[in-house]
Amino acid sequence: MDSVPPPQKKGLGVLGWLGIGCGGLVVLIVIVVVAGGVFFGPKLKQLGQDFQKNPTRATATTAMSASMGQLEMVAEDDENKRYTLRQKGTGKLTTIYWDAKQQKPMTVEGDFSAIPADANAPAEPKESEPKESDQKEKDKDK
Repeated sequence: MDSVPPPQKKGLGVLGWLGIGCGGLVVLIVIVVVAGGVFFGPKLKQLGQDFQKNPTRATATTAMSASMGQLEMVAEDDENKRYTLRQKGTGKLTTIYWDAKQQKPMTVEGDFSAIPADANAPAEPKESEPKESDQKEKDKDK
């Protein structure tokens, strides 16, 4: 009796193909991240600088860009940091202004006249409690 040896396996097994698939996916993700950094990096850097210089204006221009042409700037006041945008389809006005009390840009429906009267008033400074060293100095003086 001739015993026939079992045929040899040819090619990669399931785990080999799974490893190649996962490795390929990782390579694609790395390529997308690097390409995104090259393409969007300078734009994000400029956006960060704009937000540091004038956060209210940067918010208004970002809203215009994100609306894909649905918003247009109809009034600008860089000195008082307030900007009015108009929705092209409906004509609805939205004003973005700097709220000095909350130290951040805020929105209100309408034009500049819709901004609350107390929005531009600076926040009242909080009085700090006296330090122990200050209290000891006062006690020494007595």
